[in-house]
Amino acid sequence: MALQASLANDYTTSINRVTWSPDGFLFGVAYSKCMVHIYSYYGGDDIRNHLELEAHVGSVNDLAFSYPNKWLCVVTCGEDKSIKVWNVVTGAKQYCFEGHEAPVYSMCPHHKESIQYIFSIATDGKIKAWLYDNMGSRVDYDAPGHSSTVMSYNADGDRLFSCGTNKEGESYLVEWVETEGAIKRTYHGLGKSSTGVVQFDIIKNRFLAAGDEFMVKFWDMNNDSLLTSTNADGGLLASPCIRFNKEGVLLAVSTSDNSIKILANSFGIELLRTTKKHILLESLLGVF
Repeated sequence: MALQASLANDYTTSINRVTWSPDGFLFGVAYSKCMVHIYSYYGGDDIRNHLELEAHVGSVNDLAFSYPNKWLCVVTCGEDKSIKVWNVVTGAKQYCFEGHEAPVYSMCPHHKESIQYIFSIATDGKIKAWLYDNMGSRVDYDAPGHSSTVMSYNADGDRLFSCGTNKEGESYLVEWVETEGAIKRTYHGLGKSSTGVVQFDIIKNRFLAAGDEFMVKFWDMNNDSLLTSTNADGGLLASPCIRFNKEGVLLAVSTSDNSIKILANSFGIELLRTTKKHILLESLLGVF
């Protein structure tokens, strides 16, 4: 309640990230002022406060859920240049990873076989990787153009991609050879004068999408040339936030008037028609 009261009087505070746990029973909210809230979701409108963390000094820039040692934890990063791992039941801090020389912009927890690790990316474009121990960073890579970058794996977890924008406005969408810290493929078609950090998302194991130049742009993962783009009938932000649903048939896109447009392919349109709220959603509908 104290945090909510302070937010009401401070319009500079914002929400940086909202992320669901893998099982869909929890979601976390990262604020631009030190706090993280974890909520329990029981279906419908039943949402309950689960945990509050004073996670970092300054902004909490990103959060994600992971399962180190088979226990669900939430991982956070922030303006204080650190990455922290928290027990979602007790709120106890499990690990604190330090070594970045700039604020940590984003993270990407992942696992391969029995190895659990976290990629972290700072605003100076430095990428580090951490195991869940106190032995320090295992790698030190540079993001293309030393950009603020978001990394993400495809649905199968065997291909790693990133998208980001540097201080000069140059944006990069790439696929990595993760074991070598080398770029395998650079996708062409992003603008060279972005005003914000370009966001992207992955449609399972087939397509990439990014919000850029008042449009949503699409690539085939196996082809570096731009596949297609849409302005969604106009009204998009210069660098809109985008997010696909789990099936990859609906795409939410942020707009300049603080609303959200829902784009859909033919399967997505059919899905919308079967929902009770299809009239409301179809009023926002565009087709790609």
